[in-house]
Amino acid sequence: MKQQMRSVVKASPGPGATYRNWPMPNPGPREILVRVEATSICGTDMQIYDWHDWVRDRVKPPFVIGHEFAGKVVEAGKEVSDIREGDIVSGETHIACGKCFQCRTGNAHICERMKLRGVDTDGCFAEYHALPEQSAWLNDRKIPVEVASAQEPLGNAVHAASATEISGKTVAVFGCGPIGACLIGLCKSFGATRIFGVDIVDYRLKLAKDMGANTVLNATSNHVEKEILRMTDGRGVDVFFEMSGAPPSFEQGFKVMRPGGTAILFGLPSKRVEVDVANWIVFKDARVRGVFGRRLFSTWYETAEVLKAGMVDLSKVITHRFELEEFSKAFALMKSGRCGKIIMYPNRKTHAGPK
Repeated sequence: MKQQMRSVVKASPGPGATYRNWPMPNPGPREILVRVEATSICGTDMQIYDWHDWVRDRVKPPFVIGHEFAGKVVEAGKEVSDIREGDIVSGETHIACGKCFQCRTGNAHICERMKLRGVDTDGCFAEYHALPEQSAWLNDRKIPVEVASAQEPLGNAVHAASATEISGKTVAVFGCGPIGACLIGLCKSFGATRIFGVDIVDYRLKLAKDMGANTVLNATSNHVEKEILRMTDGRGVDVFFEMSGAPPSFEQGFKVMRPGGTAILFGLPSKRVEVDVANWIVFKDARVRGVFGRRLFSTWYETAEVLKAGMVDLSKVITHRFELEEFSKAFALMKSGRCGKIIMYPNRKTHAGPK
């Protein structure tokens, strides 16, 4: 096995990253080594790339970034029991300790000593990646590696959609990036009576429409509150999903949520957001739920069934493909918002651009 591999590395504090040689991972006795066939960019990767406030307080360069992937197992540690060389796996980003109160009470996704791939440990924007067997997900070989790589964001959407009743409800999804688009597809499958998609980029609003939104609104050219209230006879929506982390969407979303409605908050703001607790929550007798990641590993099983049943066509969300060395182009495109899920290939050549 070679000693060096090509990787996207956050070499030092500040914006940007570099494509460079990095030491090959050496898997431990309970770890597997994966040849990364496809890896996808997430909003968290973008925030690390841009060096957002929360990143400065947490990450410690230099390290390899990236956390969503699919690939072939090329080596298994001597204490690995269920994964074999040649298996196609993805990986759960949240690496739980398995010993704390949260882990021992069925809440490993909010482990007290949680580590995140590509944040607290080396990530997968690389030719190879090592991970604990307990974090690996064995994929059905019928699933394309691109889709397998993007299962985590679909799992986020599954977790968010499972946080409240959807059937027979009106829903507003603020933020129609890949996770929001997947969520819209799930809400349609789960029987929502009307789905509003809200974003500031027309490209993503078209993606929301393709995934099943009944009405899409560009927040820069529409008065979102007036339009949604008008189209719901002044009542507002039953469920508000905040998927973008953009501060204006919190105010707009809470205002279009009906009294007694439910707010599901998933997006990560880049800085603190002011919330009108009295008018948006207390006086509305609102139910507010934060959603983080995926439940380990029940959400993965649910996500596998969603894919198997064809409830969401994840391939519609994958819009662009790049070689890993073209990562800077991929990040620039993602920052523009004129894309869905972007896939990068560390170990093979591809035609850059749209699918």
